Amino acid sequence: MSFMEYLCDVTEAVPLEGYRLQVTCSDGACGVFDMSGYLDRGDFRALRDPAVFRGVRLVAGAPTWPNGIDIAPERVRSDMMPIQLD
Repeated sequence: MSFMEYLCDVTEAVPLEGYRLQVTCSDGACGVFDMSGYLDRGDFRALRDPAVFRGVRLVAGAPTWPNGIDIAPERVRSDMMPIQLD
C-alpha cells in the first residue's frame, strides 16, 4: 500500500508506556504507533517528559500535544503496527 492510500484520521489515541500510542483510525484499522524514534528531533524533544506525552489529544484527526506538537494521521496509519481489538 502506498502512503497516499493511508489517508484517514486518527479517531482514538491512548498513550502507552515506552512513548507509544494505541490508535484507531477512521478506516477501522487499530494499531500501536511508536513515537520513540521522533523524540530526538526538534520540537518532539518536549515529548520525552512522560507527563507531556500522556497529554495527547486529537485535533482534526491528528494526535496533538498541549504544546502544539502533532503527528500527521497518515504517518501514524502507515507506520503503526496492526493489532486486533476485541
